[in-house]
Amino acid sequence: MKRKTLLLINPANQLRQGFIVNRITRNQPLSLGIIAALTPSDWKIKILDENFRPFRFYEADLVGITAFTSAAARAYQLAALYRERGIKTVMGGIHASMVPEESLQFVDSVVQGEAEPIWEQVIRDFEQGKLQRLYKSSFAREIRQPKPRRELFHPGYVSASIQTTRGCPMNCSFCSVSAFNGQHYRFRPVEDILDELEEIPQKYVFFIDDNIIGESRESKERARQLFEGIIRRGIKKYWLSQASINFADDEDLLKLAYLSGCRMIFLGIEAETEDQLKEANKNLNLSRGTESYNEVFRKIQRNGIGVIAGLIFGWDSDAPETIAKRARFAVNCGADSFQISVLTPLPGTKLFEKIASENRLLYTNFPADWQRYDYFEPTIQHPSMQTEQLYRLIEKAKRRIFAPLQILKTGVKTLIRTRRYHAALMQAFNYWHYRNIFLKGK
Repeated sequence: MKRKTLLLINPANQLRQGFIVNRITRNQPLSLGIIAALTPSDWKIKILDENFRPFRFYEADLVGITAFTSAAARAYQLAALYRERGIKTVMGGIHASMVPEESLQFVDSVVQGEAEPIWEQVIRDFEQGKLQRLYKSSFAREIRQPKPRRELFHPGYVSASIQTTRGCPMNCSFCSVSAFNGQHYRFRPVEDILDELEEIPQKYVFFIDDNIIGESRESKERARQLFEGIIRRGIKKYWLSQASINFADDEDLLKLAYLSGCRMIFLGIEAETEDQLKEANKNLNLSRGTESYNEVFRKIQRNGIGVIAGLIFGWDSDAPETIAKRARFAVNCGADSFQISVLTPLPGTKLFEKIASENRLLYTNFPADWQRYDYFEPTIQHPSMQTEQLYRLIEKAKRRIFAPLQILKTGVKTLIRTRRYHAALMQAFNYWHYRNIFLKGK
C-alpha cells in the first residue's frame, strides 16, 4: 500500500523580506516539526520552507500550512494551488487561530489553538474521509510536546528553536500571545528539554519563550532547574531568549543563565515614557519606573550577557519630539542592540480591537493587506500626524539608531560592560544584522 504524503508549508511574506533577509535571524518553523512528530509513522512528510527556497509544487495527499499574520495572504495563495487539484488543506498557527472564519474561506480545515491535543484526530478523520472544518484544542496544564522532526528543517538555519514554556499573564495591548497560548505560564518537563538540547546539531539556540523566567516564584524556580540541568549535563550551547525587566532581579539566576550559555537576552522595553507604556499596558515597566532601565541593563551585562532592547514607534501619544527622543534614548541608554518595530495591530490583540472599532486601520483589503502588518510601516491612522510624516520620522530614528559608528561604539561598550569577548562579538553581529533588517529588509 502506498504511503500517504503530508506536505507542510512555511510561507513567507511576498511584500518584504523582513526578518528573513539574514540567515542568522531566520527561525525554524518549530510548529511544523512538531506536527511532523505527531503524524503516524506510516506517512511520508516533507516541509516546504519559503524562508530558504521559492515555492515549487510538490505532490501530496494532505497539506498543512502555518502562518503569521504577515504571511497569511501567501498561505491562502498556496492553499488555493492544492485545493484546485482536490487536495485537502489544513491551516493552523496564530493567524488562523485568531481569525478562523477568515481562514476557512481559503482552506478546508482550521486547527484553532495548539496542535498536540488534536492533530491525531485530524489525521484519523482525514484517513476516514471525515475531515472537519474546525478543530479546537484546549490548554493542557503541562506541555507534552514530542521532539520536533528537526531532520526535516532546512540545514541553513544558524540557530535551533526550542520552546520551554507557553503563555503569558501580562497581556500587553499589542501582543496576541495571551489569546493564543493562555494567560498562565505552562511548562514543558525540564528533562524533556535537556534531552532535546543534547540532540540538536546547532551550536546556537533560540528559546522562543515569551518570557524565559516568567514572573512567579514557580516559573523562576523552573528556569533555575533548566539552567542547572544544562550545566549538570555539560550541554555546550550558546542561547538567546526573551524576558521582562525582572530578568535582572536575581543575581544568582543571572549567573546560572550565563553559565548555561546565555549570551543575549531580548527585553521588551517598548518606550521610555509613561504615556506610551500605559498605551502598551506594560505594567511591569510602569511599576519599576523607566529610570530603572539602565540599572537593569548594567546588572545583566555584569554577568556577561548582552541586552537587545525592543522599542516601538507609532503610539497614539507619540509626536515628532517623542520619536526623536526615543532615538536619543536608544543611543544613550546602555543596551547593546535594538529591535525596532512600528506599532502594528494584529488580530487577537486589544490594540486591533480598539483601532478597528475606531475605523483607524489604514489597510483593510483583507486578506491581501495582511502582508503590510509586519511591523515595518504604519498601519494605523495616527491621531495627530499624517502617515507619511510618521513614516519619515520613524525612518530617521532608525538611521540614527543603526548608524555604523553607533554600532561600533556600542560594541566597544559591550566589551567593557560584559568583560566577555564572545558576548561583545555576538552583540555586534546582532546589531549589524538588525541594521540590515530594518534599513534594507523592506
